[in-house]
Amino acid sequence: MENVYEELGRWISILYRRFQVYINNELKDLDITSSEYIFLIKLYENGELNQEELSSIYYIDKAATARSLKRLEKKGYIKRLKDKDDKRSYKLYVTQKALLAKPRIYNALESWDKTISINMTTDELKEISLGLKEMSLRALEQTDNIDLT
Repeated sequence: MENVYEELGRWISILYRRFQVYINNELKDLDITSSEYIFLIKLYENGELNQEELSSIYYIDKAATARSLKRLEKKGYIKRLKDKDDKRSYKLYVTQKALLAKPRIYNALESWDKTISINMTTDELKEISLGLKEMSLRALEQTDNIDLT
């Protein structure tokens, strides 16, 4: 008998890894990786955020966030400006270069979504999304006290 939990984890893992390969390939000429584009997405949506906010949104440790943001800044996709309210902190903003890349990033994401969800109804996708969200929230609760760095 198949272990449903093992199968679930395996398929989530495969989907995640194949998505990383896909995004890395699609955005290769822009020099944007699967570990970097996510931060641009949130900056497009919010206009400005700081490093801590980005780490919190994605539940990614601060060191990994810092590395990705440093690479994006070095590549010219984001800029850091001192926070007017907190001189110890920096606000992050997208550059013109990032704005020019935005349609490509969103098109790549849309193409992936269409590819993996072909022949699935909107209701099926909503149900899967809700289930994954609920499992993710439980996983976050379970690991809140564990240092994942």
